[in-house]
Amino acid sequence: MDDFTKKSVEKFDKSTVRAAEKLIDSSPELKKIRSIKDGLKPSEITTGVNDQQYKDNYDKIKWGKNKSKPSFKVRVNGKVINDEEE
Repeated sequence: MDDFTKKSVEKFDKSTVRAAEKLIDSSPELKKIRSIKDGLKPSEITTGVNDQQYKDNYDKIKWGKNKSKPSFKVRVNGKVINDEEE
């Protein structure tokens, strides 16, 4: 948060300011607007390492669940708990 914004939100409740920052951080479009307001160049990719190799190979990433089933059983109070998502 820049100095101007800090001065303008001094009279607001701290929890309201934190909630607003959390809302801005959750939206990529609002992050871009904040970056432009702060005089920064908004990034196209907001997660991961922003080097050229990452940008070139971003479309090749396989976004799936490749988890293998565990070979053990989890028991809670003597009952076996199964993961329903798998």
